[in-house]
Amino acid sequence: MRNKVPVAAILFFVFQFCGTFLYADETEIKAGGYIRNFFILNELKQDTAFEAVSHLRLRLNIIPSESSFFKIAYELFPRFRDKDISSIPLPGPALLSYRVFDLDEEFYPDDKDSGDDFMLMQNLDRLLLTMSTSSMDISAGRQPIAFGSAHVINPTDIIAPFTYDTIAKEELVGVDSVRVKTPLSEMGELDMGVVFGDDFKPEKSAAFFRMKTYQLQTDIAFMAMAFRENILFGIDLARSIGGAGAWLEAAQTLAEGASEENYFRLSVGADYRFTDGLYTYIEYHYSGAGTGSPENYFDAIAETAFTDGAVYLFGRHYVAPGFTYEITPLLIFNARALINVEDRSVLGSTGFEYNLVEDVYVNIGAYVGLGEESSDPSRPENEFGLYPDVYYTSVNFYF
Repeated sequence: MRNKVPVAAILFFVFQFCGTFLYADETEIKAGGYIRNFFILNELKQDTAFEAVSHLRLRLNIIPSESSFFKIAYELFPRFRDKDISSIPLPGPALLSYRVFDLDEEFYPDDKDSGDDFMLMQNLDRLLLTMSTSSMDISAGRQPIAFGSAHVINPTDIIAPFTYDTIAKEELVGVDSVRVKTPLSEMGELDMGVVFGDDFKPEKSAAFFRMKTYQLQTDIAFMAMAFRENILFGIDLARSIGGAGAWLEAAQTLAEGASEENYFRLSVGADYRFTDGLYTYIEYHYSGAGTGSPENYFDAIAETAFTDGAVYLFGRHYVAPGFTYEITPLLIFNARALINVEDRSVLGSTGFEYNLVEDVYVNIGAYVGLGEESSDPSRPENEFGLYPDVYYTSVNFYF
């Protein structure tokens, strides 16, 4: 369990630290954020649940010079839910696990098991100092860490990835890290860092080294990472072929203490943007951590790939097509799907985004799982038949 820090202690640190910058003659301060209001309907096996969530994000950037800046972002989530219908143990990455300390996630209620319909949650998502020199960029604090060029599933991105059915993907989750980037050439870079877990424990932390270069008209990246006593080696390729884009991202993970849990993951795909506002893509994903037998899906949850490696898909072979179409400059439609090739289940998604007025957007969409329902929930017949159908709308104000 992460160390919990009172809000007052965080505010004291922030004000004391920011005060050192505010007296600089050239200090620039930028504030902003957004409010996103979600209304969500979940359906699972004839059961229905309603949820309303507001997402307030406040941002403050303090820029004392051209070579440094300090960034803070705080989030507040009032949430109402009439009941919880998710009784199936679906896996998912522990998005907030790479943090040394944190605020108490829940303001209200004090007892997580109280059964209250209303909850008030918070998240200190950025607390970051970045400094630049002629030879490197150094960033320390709570920041986003993500890797890979694949569009749907990134085998090398295991720190804090989103799951496919995450509705709000605008901001990557902040983790506690020290990161150094050094240019190698005009288009090359060394990227290395340490990502800290609870109480700086090595068995809860990660360290990475990534080298990026540009050769033969191709972006090429090699990566090595030690995470939670496991080791990952990755490669990432991306280039243009004619008018299309193509990518290949792969990772081999050596699990600590159990060679039978070693696994390989691969994503390869292509995209194309037409001149009439239509953008399309397709991606294939292979997961050696998965299984081809639906009756064994739940057995995998306790394996290293799911507990430490941010794997959340049960199967082995997936195809993920999708497209976005600009109906007008103010109205955009998208549709996509994640298909489990072996059990033939599908997780489909579709949605509209409308720019109502300046800085105000309205979204409406759905995630629907297609697959036969199993008579025995503990022995599924397919993967995405386990997922609830989710219908949502949101109104978003940016400032």
